[in-house]
Amino acid sequence: MGGLDAAATERWVAAPIIAGHGEGSALVSIEALSFWGDVDPATGRVTNPRHVLFGERLAGRVLVLPNGRGSCTTSNILLELIRTAQAPAAIVTRALEPVLAVGPLVGASLYGRTIPMVTVDGATFARIRPGDWLVVDAQGGTVERRPR
Repeated sequence: MGGLDAAATERWVAAPIIAGHGEGSALVSIEALSFWGDVDPATGRVTNPRHVLFGERLAGRVLVLPNGRGSCTTSNILLELIRTAQAPAAIVTRALEPVLAVGPLVGASLYGRTIPMVTVDGATFARIRPGDWLVVDAQGGTVERRPR
């Protein structure tokens, strides 16, 4: 049984955290990401050499991670990523992390842009693979994996 059938689209239920719609190639991590010290807000690149996403750029991709890590500075880095247009297209997590939500909420007020965010259950999280094309509807509460 290989990859996703070219004609198949899978849709999963998600809990909306930050409203919006985003889509892109999945950038998947099985470990938390601390945006402060792990991500360069000017380039959107993961700069921590000990992180599994080291060297990857977040911009325009759907960031899939179990949860965030860190303090309120995570919100500041996410806000700066929004300002510099280096933010992920959406964020999918297994657990609501308040520090992940604050930056995108403020970004909507300051810049008129945000990062749609949802949480999914563990089974859904485990089905998402790096490079999957994901469509996140953080208003309707769904994540779709579509064939390319």
